[in-house]
Amino acid sequence: MIVYHFLPKMIAQGFGRILNTTSGIRLDPQQAGYSASKAALDKVTIDIGSKLNGTDVMINLTDPGWCRTDLGGPNAPCAPESAIPGIVTGLFVDDRKSGRYLGAQHFTGMTLEDAVKKAEAEFDSPY
Repeated sequence: MIVYHFLPKMIAQGFGRILNTTSGIRLDPQQAGYSASKAALDKVTIDIGSKLNGTDVMINLTDPGWCRTDLGGPNAPCAPESAIPGIVTGLFVDDRKSGRYLGAQHFTGMTLEDAVKKAEAEFDSPY
């Protein structure tokens, strides 16, 4: 609902960035509702991205990974700081590609500048 609220304004002004947070949780029956909601978010992001690809309004997905937080629990393999700067990389890319999955763990330990360069060079849109 938030995307649909702001998207027309972004299109009208000719610029905008939407970065939806997804999850890699799959095949876990106890998380079926959560997984289904994230699958729907992924689908909406990719579908909207197909219409925005090539414009200065971009929509992409990020995934922080399974981090040791109150939600992730103490046994999660990733430290929360491992998601930085990858979790925000999609806000700073400027190559007019939409619908991409930019998992934060691909950018662990990088500067934001280097993460953006990597995202633009190595992560293509699905279209």
